[in-house]
Amino acid sequence: MRKFYFLLCCLLTGSLIFNASAQSPGKKYQHWLTADDKLHWREVGIDFVETDPPVAPVRNVAEFDKMQGALVDYPFGLPLTLIKEMATDVVVTTIVANASEQNTVTQQYQAAGVNLAHCNFLVAPSDSYWTRDYGPWFESDSLNHIGIIDFPYNRPRPNDDNIPVELAAMLGIPWYGMNVIHTGGNYMTDGLGFSTSTDLVWTENPTQTHDQIAQKVHDYLGINTYMVVPDPNGTYIDHIDCWGKYLAPDRILIRKVPPSHPQYAAIESTAAYYASHVCSYGYNYHVFRVNTPDDQPYTNSVILNNKVLVPLMNSSWDDSALAAYRTAMPGYTVTGFLGNPSTPWESTDALHCRVMGIADLGQLYIKHIPLTGNQPAQDNFMLQADLIRCSDSAAYSDSVLIWYKVNSGQFKMTHMTRTSGDHYVGMIPKQPAGSVIKYYLYAADKSGRHATAPFIGAADPFTFTAVYTDLAAVPDTVKFVTEQDVLDGKTFYIHNFTSSAISLDTIDEMGYFFSSPVIGWYLSPAPVASFPHLVNPGDSLGCRVVILFPVGRSFNGYSTDTLNFSSAIGSHKVIIMFNDSLYTGTRNTVSSYDPVLIGNYPNPFSEHTTVKFSMNDQSQMTLEILDLFGKKVKTLASGIYPAGNSSIDWDGTGENGAQVPAGVYLCRFTTSKKTITKQMLLMR
Repeated sequence: MRKFYFLLCCLLTGSLIFNASAQSPGKKYQHWLTADDKLHWREVGIDFVETDPPVAPVRNVAEFDKMQGALVDYPFGLPLTLIKEMATDVVVTTIVANASEQNTVTQQYQAAGVNLAHCNFLVAPSDSYWTRDYGPWFESDSLNHIGIIDFPYNRPRPNDDNIPVELAAMLGIPWYGMNVIHTGGNYMTDGLGFSTSTDLVWTENPTQTHDQIAQKVHDYLGINTYMVVPDPNGTYIDHIDCWGKYLAPDRILIRKVPPSHPQYAAIESTAAYYASHVCSYGYNYHVFRVNTPDDQPYTNSVILNNKVLVPLMNSSWDDSALAAYRTAMPGYTVTGFLGNPSTPWESTDALHCRVMGIADLGQLYIKHIPLTGNQPAQDNFMLQADLIRCSDSAAYSDSVLIWYKVNSGQFKMTHMTRTSGDHYVGMIPKQPAGSVIKYYLYAADKSGRHATAPFIGAADPFTFTAVYTDLAAVPDTVKFVTEQDVLDGKTFYIHNFTSSAISLDTIDEMGYFFSSPVIGWYLSPAPVASFPHLVNPGDSLGCRVVILFPVGRSFNGYSTDTLNFSSAIGSHKVIIMFNDSLYTGTRNTVSSYDPVLIGNYPNPFSEHTTVKFSMNDQSQMTLEILDLFGKKVKTLASGIYPAGNSSIDWDGTGENGAQVPAGVYLCRFTTSKKTITKQMLLMR
């Protein structure tokens, strides 16, 4: 509040003195509040028309997202070399007052070698060249249509304040009015619902509470986390681009000064603040620093697709500033530009202030929260993404991809699958513990656009490391290749590679195939007597898989099924594969398997248990419960049963329906070929 009263005093006295940039040729305004501005301060936002917000969900386009153009104003505050560079890749829209100024600018562009095919003009009155401050913010709505979010510009300069309205009309896109006095130099967003400003936004909106401002930013821009911080620079402008810049959703660049600098403590506190806060990817921001010992405006740069345009000061620190960007943004082209002698870069007013990016109106955006840090080596790595298709063009179904590489290997490709709407899911195959996996996503649509996530793609991919965090199956695939494999069974181990004991909660003891036959199998012997079972660090459980009979579904010469087990941490699968060539030959392998009493689960039990058995062909069978003296307690089943796996429940009662005492009982399974008996423990 003190800032607000201080500002009012300045408006009344007009006595505040600023260290300022040169005045724009042909324009009467400066970057700071002029004496004329102070006289008219109360007019800021007085006639602003607030509209309904865009239909949610709304996404605020980030500066480092895809841009189709850049907005600049004439007379320029920029060197023509910079405009020439921008026009090599995007359309430069120049604000001119009339046709005469347009002709003048065209001649200047021709003389400087600017690509006129990448130039157009917005003919409208303006008051200054700070297009970043008064220019539009871009969003996409529930239909993925790009629109402009406008706000009352924090200067009483009606021509500048009207430029977003004029640009929306020129582009033919919706205009939305958000009644929060603001300025573009004091706002940055990550494209995923996080934004930040200095507390100037609070000072300049004294009639709204902090929560009301945050709600407006949420409704109009889709911002869920609005980080408002004190300005550490202590200058008149209080703009965030004078000391910080989002480089990606998880990266922020913050200026650095020597300990002797008056703002050293405040700037270091700000850097520590961001380093301790979680970004939209779910971990703390990566904070990068750029040396500005003499208040150089190196953070006041522009990201234009795969290029970073940095203001240079003809200083011995210029090279280190460019190096700081290259370190923080691998794969980007980083180029520096000196300012014009008549409109030099200032510590409070540089390149970023004078250029506003124009979002690609048909952009294809991949919304993805990456896998990072340590990820479980026991499983495949599932990735999810949503496509935001602003062109209304369909995505190519075979062109939503994961590109990944393991350690120092080459990138490999795997497809993502659309599950619903524009939501896609894909898998990176499980990798050994200790593997470093790098990946990026790719998508293409029928507008001819393509996108990657992260934006720069392979040059700076997402990275995570595979580690053991749960019980692991070794091996995780059991293959029955020969008849001897079938006779002997195949064993895998459930091993605890971690440093803590882990509870094994369940494990499939037989293959279920009533509705979708694959392979008949069971575990012999059962690996544990009861669940949960604690597996200590370094311990293993041997699990022997025995094939009863293979049936049906084949894949690449093998019939396949899965065995599932779960722990207190997660669930996992073991693939069981049976060589289809064993179906052929002089002996019918299938018919050689005997009936099997697999056992009961749970065991021990207190109320009921399920007895599982399997037969290779339809035949007569009897299933009985006996006591330890061989006396029959109950007949559970008797009759002709089909081939395959079957199960029958026992509720712990005898033939008369009364509950039997706790104790050890025998389950006897009888067929024409054999009789099998197993024990079960009833606990009351």
